[in-house]
Amino acid sequence: MADKSVFVDCFLSHNLGDDLFFFTLVSRYPKVNFTVYADRSYEYLSNRFPNVKLITSVESSSSRFGTADKIMRVCSAMRQRVALIREADAMVTIGGSIYMESKARGPKERLQRLYRSCKDASYAKAAGHYFILGANFGPYYSQQYLDSYRRFFERRCDDVCFRETYSAGLFPSVKSVRSAPDVLFTADLPSVPKRRQAFFSVVDLDNDGKFGALRDRRRQYEDWLLRSINECSQAGYDVVLASFSEPEGDVKAVSRLAEEASRQGSDVQPLFYTDNMDEVLRELAASEIVVGTRFHATILGLVAGARVLPIMYSDKTKHVLQDIDFDMADAVDLKRTTDDELAAVSPVRDAVAFDVHDVIAAAQCQFAALDAFLGERESLSDRAATEEQ
Repeated sequence: MADKSVFVDCFLSHNLGDDLFFFTLVSRYPKVNFTVYADRSYEYLSNRFPNVKLITSVESSSSRFGTADKIMRVCSAMRQRVALIREADAMVTIGGSIYMESKARGPKERLQRLYRSCKDASYAKAAGHYFILGANFGPYYSQQYLDSYRRFFERRCDDVCFRETYSAGLFPSVKSVRSAPDVLFTADLPSVPKRRQAFFSVVDLDNDGKFGALRDRRRQYEDWLLRSINECSQAGYDVVLASFSEPEGDVKAVSRLAEEASRQGSDVQPLFYTDNMDEVLRELAASEIVVGTRFHATILGLVAGARVLPIMYSDKTKHVLQDIDFDMADAVDLKRTTDDELAAVSPVRDAVAFDVHDVIAAAQCQFAALDAFLGERESLSDRAATEEQ
């Protein structure tokens, strides 16, 4: 029997969490041939993963292209992808916050919604089988948006596995919709000894395109981070300041904080994710404390068995942590925590250990339908039935 082939629809833009989604998927099924679109900076994937075929994207947002040329390039890429999807046995969309409705209603946003609608419909129609893994739904601001995806999931998808019950609960009538813990609870982390190290994943709240009104709290957030860095350093911890996404501005925040911490006498190690996945995961896995503003820093810190302090900038983190019964009193919600409350938080004192052994097992169910379809692994539902006999 010929190896099965899968077209992967994912967001590859040098964000550690999104990249690790893809790594986890293709590593799970070494006998399956995967095709993915990305720009030339991802050419290393074909060497790292023998079962991955990279198609370099032809669309471009470069200012040297006119509007008409950009549209032609996007349409050409979409046609090429549709052809590749038809050739594959299945398509998998894997990602996190991939179903978000913009509040804005201008011409640009209308065009983006039209493109997304055409893309989703064209890809799903071309796919023989279609699986969605790891996503959350929202925020959304209109019933029309919710209803359009209810119809889409119901008519076009074999299986939709969200990463929290909140999103799945928005579609109670759709039989293909379910939930399981985040995909990266299944990530394989390096086996390294713990050392007295605090790992800080930080973001740039000045990026209002991502963080919105939280931009106004950038100063309070970074002042608190500096106090926490100094506290950890004085308590004898090595301090790692990590950027998970250069395109979203993490590097700027790390650089500002590292410079100021050094000026205040704390020795810190800046760590920038630039396709050095193994290095970043080693440092995180070796850390006793993980302060995670990036959602997946929190998830990976829990998997690594670190004491974790989640710093939440959106409800997606809250929904996932609530599902696993993490005490929300042990997390910081940047949208709701006052400046005085934030100032009172101490990573050395307040970061907590939390057993996720059962969560890791439950997260395998993200892949249950795909496991069964690909036949690469015994599906978890079949395995559970066998164990009960």
